[in-house]
Parts: sequence; C-alpha cells; structure tokens
Amino acid sequence: MAKYLTLERLGQSAIVTLKNAPANLLTTESLNELATTMRSLDADPAVRSVVLTGAGDAFFSAGADLKQFASGDAAEADKVFDAFAEALRSLQQYRGVTVAAINGYALGGGLELALGCDYMVAERGAKLGLPEAKVGIIPAAGGTKTLADKVGVSWAKRIILGGEVVTAEKALTIGLIEEVVDQGFAKIVAISLANKVANQAPGAVAAARRLIEESGNLTLAQHLERERAAVRQLMGCAEQIEGVSAFIAKRSPSWVESGDD
Repeated sequence: MAKYLTLERLGQSAIVTLKNAPANLLTTESLNELATTMRSLDADPAVRSVVLTGAGDAFFSAGADLKQFASGDAAEADKVFDAFAEALRSLQQYRGVTVAAINGYALGGGLELALGCDYMVAERGAKLGLPEAKVGIIPAAGGTKTLADKVGVSWAKRIILGGEVVTAEKALTIGLIEEVVDQGFAKIVAISLANKVANQAPGAVAAARRLIEESGNLTLAQHLERERAAVRQLMGCAEQIEGVSAFIAKRSPSWVESGDD
C-alpha cells in the first residue's frame, strides 16, 4: 500500500495522485513509490494512459522536501536526485501517454515531474516555477534541459536564473503548458485528453512517441529513415491489420482483442 500517493483506475486511464499534505512535497520514499507505480502501470496492457496530479486544491507539488538538503551532505543529496531520476525515467519510459494535471503550485521538483509528462493542463490560479537557486541549489532533476526544450533558452533563464514563478496563463503563452482550465477541472480535462489515446493503436502510439522524443537529435533525412523502419515493423502486425480492417468496415477497432504480434 503506497503511503505518498493514491492510484485510481478509470476505464483505460490511471490517475496517480501525489499525497503528502499540505504541499505534496517529494521525498526519496515518495519518488520511489511513484517509480514503482509507473513501472507497474507500464506492465499492465489494460492501462493506456496515466494522469499525474496532486492531492487537494492548492498544490500539484511544491517540490523536494528541503529538509533532505539541510545538512549540506552531497552524498545524501545524491540519493534524492537518484530517486528523482528513477521517477522521471519511469514516466518517460511509460509506453502510453502521460498527462500532468496542475491543480495549484508546481514548483521545483514538482514542475520537473510535470515536465516529464507528455503534456500539461493547468488550472487558473496555478503557479509554475523552478526557484531552486533561491536556496543555493539548482534544478537537478532535468529541469535545466526539459524547461529549455519546452520554452526556449531565454524563458528558461528567466524562470531559473530570475526565480520567476509564472501563472497558468503566462505558462500557456510561452508554451510551457498545453491548456488552461477553470479551477477544479484540471483532472477532468486531463483524463479526457488521456482517454483519447484509447482510440489509437498501442504499438503505433509507442512508436510515434519514441520518434517524437528523438526528433530533436536527428536531421530530417535520419528521421525519415527511423520513421520508415518503425512503419516496416508495424506493417503486418495484428494491430495494423485490425486498424485498417476496422476503418474499411466503418467500425471501431478492438485493440485489446487484436493484441500484439
């Protein structure tokens, strides 16, 4: 039984809720729980998408519990960031779609976890930032890269170096999040977005997700070769045959029954 999160199932989606009142702070233990939960969901073919959110209505997560760094011991800090790395790896290696439902403050490691998801929905009134430099450290759970990849170098510097905390509306304009919703609706909208993946073939989703993530490191010619290799692998498999057959027959595809080849 997890102590620092709850897990719900809703159709083909799972809702993972960070739970460490009052600010859903992240500890080595809670990060390990998240990694274990995500690996379990990745192994469950009935779960096609995951929504990550925070308990309550004020915090997605305010980030790492700073008590873990109070001693200034680098070896102890390494343990925390190893746990962050594993939690992020479990999100990024999940074969389906992950959506962060930002229902309040998403700061420091909390925002870094959200950046590990495929996309983010935030409620009006939510605040997002990476203020680690204010306490003498830096974002070390991928934030200096994932934030820059998402919003560009200039805005990443403004948020990290200047300690600027942005509103949900500003986050939308700079491309940090994909949608702003009314208060109380982040999880509902995130579930709706996550459920859309149920219409897609699981193998195609996994292949396309991998290609999108690799695209920034490749030339167009290299990427075309990767795409063609992926298509060749998909052609003739049960999902591809089922998808085309369903389209021709004007019916909904049955991915669960078709299975993997």
